[in-house]
Amino acid sequence: MFIPYLVYKRSWLALIGFLLLLTNLLILLDAGIRVERLSLIYLNVLFLIVCVCFFLWRYKKETAYYKSLVALQDGLGEDWFDCLPPPQSRFPDKIVARFFHTIYEQDLTKRHNQQSSHQLEQHDLASWVHEMKTPLTAMKITMDAQRSNDLVQKLNPSWLKMHLLLDQQLYISRLATIDSDLLPELVKVDLLLKGEIRELSTWCMEKDLAIEVTGQSDMTVYTDKKWCGFVMRQLLTNAIKYSPSHGTITIHVDQDQAEFVFVTIKDQGPGIQAHDLPRIFDRGFTGENGRIQHSATGMGLYLAREISKKLHTQLDVSSVAGSGTSISITFAKANSFEQLRRTVL
Repeated sequence: MFIPYLVYKRSWLALIGFLLLLTNLLILLDAGIRVERLSLIYLNVLFLIVCVCFFLWRYKKETAYYKSLVALQDGLGEDWFDCLPPPQSRFPDKIVARFFHTIYEQDLTKRHNQQSSHQLEQHDLASWVHEMKTPLTAMKITMDAQRSNDLVQKLNPSWLKMHLLLDQQLYISRLATIDSDLLPELVKVDLLLKGEIRELSTWCMEKDLAIEVTGQSDMTVYTDKKWCGFVMRQLLTNAIKYSPSHGTITIHVDQDQAEFVFVTIKDQGPGIQAHDLPRIFDRGFTGENGRIQHSATGMGLYLAREISKKLHTQLDVSSVAGSGTSISITFAKANSFEQLRRTVL
């Protein structure tokens, strides 16, 4: 920083050099001023030493505040304004600090307005979804009352897909407030699976898909029944969507020696390309399979991963192109959910 400081002060250095040169010329050319050559050299050296000391002192004083700012730039976070050092001088440090304060206040106002606008949009979206669910529920009641009508029964899969898309949109709007909605409890894995399989049964019948549940399905886990059910629904929906007709979806429940419970959902679909695997949980990413399945939104696995983080569960995917996809949900036997449940009890 010293070289840039000297460049910044080049006009002062030029002025000092010019005054020193002018002084020497006056002494040498003015017949009325007689100074020994050795004394002139001594005067110049003394003058230069004083100037160097002065510049070093001013450099240390004037750059202290900016050195503190440079030291902060690598670790800036949301609380960057609170980490700013106090100004060292009235000018220009206080002016710079006041400028930062103005930027911070404007940024806070902008973020507050964006947050309010986002919350309003989410509220309107949730209201719209609820409004849409009312006619869908009425349609379902009418369809259930006409079970003998083949035409009505053919509408069931389409109705289910509409219901799932609206339900997904509702959970998207609730994602920001998921922490206040979580209710940890002891849940049997088979009850979670049966509820979601029953929900998706008409889609499975349309594609003539079989779902086999193997392993220790009577295992219990600590989780939120509603949100965990939604995660399983997204994984099962993906498995059904990409499975070929007359295929089989296998759900295996197991536990290892560390008491981790695994629920693995395996389909017989086209699998996922190796270059797509690292991005399948990205928001809006559909991949090559999603371009074939035009109904893909790229939101299902994204939501599943985000909710899993809140549920303290882990999602792992393994897939080989042409050999299907396997997705595992890992439940820890003793996690923060269990601790929260104990404190509540």
